[in-house]
Amino acid sequence: MEKTSSLQNNTNLGNLLSFFGKKKAHLLGKFVPGWMNNKIDSMLFVPKSTETKTARLPRGFNQFVMKTRDGDVQAYQIGNGPGVVFVHGWGGGAHQFFPLMRGLAECGFSAIAFDHLGHGLSDKKPATLQQSITTTNHVLNFTKSSESGLCAVVGHSTGCIAIANARSNFMKDIALFLISPVFNYKLYFLKKLVKLKLHADLTKQYANRFSKIYHSDYQSLELDKNLARYGDVTVIAHDESDTESSFSDSAKFCEKYPLTKLLLTRCTDHVRIINSESVWKELKSHLNYDDTTINFTSEIIYR
Repeated sequence: MEKTSSLQNNTNLGNLLSFFGKKKAHLLGKFVPGWMNNKIDSMLFVPKSTETKTARLPRGFNQFVMKTRDGDVQAYQIGNGPGVVFVHGWGGGAHQFFPLMRGLAECGFSAIAFDHLGHGLSDKKPATLQQSITTTNHVLNFTKSSESGLCAVVGHSTGCIAIANARSNFMKDIALFLISPVFNYKLYFLKKLVKLKLHADLTKQYANRFSKIYHSDYQSLELDKNLARYGDVTVIAHDESDTESSFSDSAKFCEKYPLTKLLLTRCTDHVRIINSESVWKELKSHLNYDDTTINFTSEIIYR
């Protein structure tokens, strides 16, 4: 009931803000800026796209809850063997990785994914970038401490930033596979703000506020500043048609750090690339698994 109420409040707020005329929006931002900023924060960090429809779990997957100090995190696991952790980005969810996870399970790996707070079936609490890093650290520690151990981490979109900022003792000698990484978090965030379709005055006020906060809270977390130390164990997969994050940023990084391998795909966009055949083959190769008899399909067969 609490989760439903939170999502309903965000929807009502969006309707309210879109209803305000220019004069009312200006006055609202001027006289109650703290309240307005908090409400927009809740819309950005608990994405509307996470209104989860109950779906049956694919065959072979285990579903469980991880208790963290910030809230309950929904996790999914399949297979036995060396552990591979999957980290989704803003507005995504663990379900995006299910086909890859099932494929790795058939290859003898244990695959685990989770919904960040504010996403999927996890507690509907704000999932800032810092919070995503904290949760990622929790899952990496859980996996590394398990009997199977941790051998690789796969990330998508802003999840790649969380991975690059994870505790270094978790990441030592770990293979990284980054899909559609976001190298310019500031630009990515402001694009998400625009997509809320708030009144222009409110969008401008909030954007100015975020730009100031960015330098103290987010700039040091940017991907290129933290991924460099893992360049020799990283593969980056990016589609040239990606409109969410530019593939040219990935290309520039790989030119600067030639030990990082770049997989360039075509016509799969920011999300569909995750379960493309190209990514599957490259991921297996990166994990030194060459058995081509394990077939991969992007379809998940439900119970």
